[in-house]
Amino acid sequence: MKEYAKVASYIITVAFTAFATYMLHLSLQQIVSVTILAIFIAGSFIYWNFRVAFAFLGITLLFVFNVLDIQHFINYSNIDVLTLIIAMMIVVGFLEEYKFFDWLTARIIVNFLDRPMVVIFLLLLLSFIMSSLVNEVASIIFMLAIAVRVCKYYEMNPIPLSIFLVFTTNLGSSATVIGNPIGVLIAFKAGLSFMDFMRWAFPISLLATLVTIAISRYYLEGELKKAKTVKHPEEVKNEIKRMAKFHKKLIVPTIVFFGVILGLALHHYIEEYLRLETNTMLLGMSLLGASASLFIAHDRAIDIVEKKVDWWSILYFLLLFASVGTLEYTHVSDIITSAVMSVTKGNILYIMLILSAVAGAITSVMDNVLAIAIVIPIIDSLKGVINVFPIWWAILFAGTYWGNATLIGSTANIVMAGYMDKLKKRGELERSVGMWEWIKIGVPVSAITFFLAFLLLYLQLGIMPH
Repeated sequence: MKEYAKVASYIITVAFTAFATYMLHLSLQQIVSVTILAIFIAGSFIYWNFRVAFAFLGITLLFVFNVLDIQHFINYSNIDVLTLIIAMMIVVGFLEEYKFFDWLTARIIVNFLDRPMVVIFLLLLLSFIMSSLVNEVASIIFMLAIAVRVCKYYEMNPIPLSIFLVFTTNLGSSATVIGNPIGVLIAFKAGLSFMDFMRWAFPISLLATLVTIAISRYYLEGELKKAKTVKHPEEVKNEIKRMAKFHKKLIVPTIVFFGVILGLALHHYIEEYLRLETNTMLLGMSLLGASASLFIAHDRAIDIVEKKVDWWSILYFLLLFASVGTLEYTHVSDIITSAVMSVTKGNILYIMLILSAVAGAITSVMDNVLAIAIVIPIIDSLKGVINVFPIWWAILFAGTYWGNATLIGSTANIVMAGYMDKLKKRGELERSVGMWEWIKIGVPVSAITFFLAFLLLYLQLGIMPH
């Protein structure tokens, strides 16, 4: 996009937002709140490389115009999520130091060296499984480390594959109650169990993932053709086979890797046994893994923390999460709730569409936790009037699937973008991922997978419990 077009798009977006809020008869404080948020979000969209600068500017303006206070800034910063991300980056950095991912990559591809499509299929399916068992952040951090090495072997550009890894990661995060924070939120608000998710969410998420993998076959066609033409000398193949063999130095990192995975997968049961607050051990297991990694790394611990943690993305996360607190502070979220209530008219299909649209739209540009938090009061008010059971699943899929639409649609997306930026700085990649590059494939994939999920929910309305 040419520079003047970017400037024009930015000005039009911010001006339209201000005009729209005025026409909706919002108060002056609310107009200022939403407009400043548009300055931040639109700036991040259009000038991605300056996203942290726009984030600082946005938070400053929110403070100056008194549409965000310190308490809401702290409450919405999601320090627990950021701490988990930092801890997982430390674990991955430690595993990289011990060449664990080199071994794991070789182990995955050693039997399919001449069949890159099979390798890609396994990676995409593995990302779905890992995010459903752990969470989207931990999954994408692990999977990116593996995918970059696979792409290096096949001389592929890692960006296209990494985008689809994020897609299947986000889809997988909706499959179980522990895959995504909104799954936990919905489970507690709706009284849904782990087995409810296995019955109503897992099959749909798996099918959506298989459809996404099928789409990737065409999107990655050029890279796959390139991979098939790569002819590795016999000594390279022998080197891969050698790397695939397990040796003593891999015992400790393997224990750390599977220990963290197992701990994250079982965190809910540990919390129940110890009577701890929800997600306490999700964070606790991540911190334990980071602690073990740094103790084992010993003299290299400081380097791991300084060089393996993507502090640029962490800072952006902090400011992005905090900025949405202005919507509650100025009661804009209450207005959205009232507006949606007035147009649903009690028709369950209509309600599912409206609430899914709201959740999906907010998810794609901000945060899915915020999106679900906005629609939950509406669903609560409908209890006893209509069967709200299918609505919970509709907003779950909207809050995860539409996260694939944009580069900032989910935490996993931003982690991936930061990872690619880091590769570029190291000279391992010619360019980083762009917002429009993402949207061109992200929006169609989000639309197709969500339509599929919504259709499957609709077809099962008659057999859903009340």
